[in-house]
Amino acid sequence: MVDERAAFAAGSLADWQDDWQAGRRLSTRGLNKIALAAGMLSRSGEALARFDGFIRYLMSNYGYEAGDFLEISYNSVQDADGWRPIPYDSTHCDVTLKDVTAHVGRSLRWYRSVLPDDTRYHLIGYSLGGVALFEASGALLFGEPDRWVGRLASVITLSAPLFGTDLGLEGDVLGALGFGALLPGGQGVRELVARGRDPRHRVAVERIADRLRSLGVKLQTLADPADIVVTPEDAIIAPPFERDRYLVNGPRATWTGGVGVPLGHGPLLSDTLAWVRMAQLIGRQEPRAGSSEQA
Repeated sequence: MVDERAAFAAGSLADWQDDWQAGRRLSTRGLNKIALAAGMLSRSGEALARFDGFIRYLMSNYGYEAGDFLEISYNSVQDADGWRPIPYDSTHCDVTLKDVTAHVGRSLRWYRSVLPDDTRYHLIGYSLGGVALFEASGALLFGEPDRWVGRLASVITLSAPLFGTDLGLEGDVLGALGFGALLPGGQGVRELVARGRDPRHRVAVERIADRLRSLGVKLQTLADPADIVVTPEDAIIAPPFERDRYLVNGPRATWTGGVGVPLGHGPLLSDTLAWVRMAQLIGRQEPRAGSSEQA
């Protein structure tokens, strides 16, 4: 994991905000912030661990620091100041997709409330995290446009079953066997399977994607041809003649943060070509006017 202590010591106290995770601090020196969401059966801290190779890549090549990365929680609590994210475990992922998306939206609103108003957010979600960020970003932009239009800069998904999970005949066989042989059998998984067999859901997803793009959000949906859980057909939002642009099968980094490949997914998080494509979409960090970094 990236050590944040050196970065914190290098800046002034005014450049930092406490994160919802104990011991983490958020930098306010850069305009861009990258929000990361992990997949099914994850727990607090796992998004930062799974994306650690990509985080290091951005820090080495694009001017980011450890405090520029935000972790999305699948759990939240309401107090006198409103909803705020709190630590979660794998049970919090095993709920309805509506509940998952609600918690993700609360995490994003909380970050919006504690970081400077001109902050730009780049959302990156893996597997379930991609689905939840995609749907939460649509709800925020369409429901609270005055707060989010121009602030949500990009949405990137990796091996995310945006169209649901349609395993075809293999899925029928697995269902007869209890379905637990390949995927966890919770509410969210059952909903994803139902979505994969519903053509109306595909139309709804494409409509959301079109509206996000119309509001200036850059959308990138990447898939790994080696993934046996989420196929490219379920993960990529693009016309058929453009789908190959979003298939990633490049060199794998030898160091992946010590977190294995989960639930039959391909090793997309350690794919250096995926890192390059995501970084090019996000762009370099930009110092905020008046920060100690610019001074």
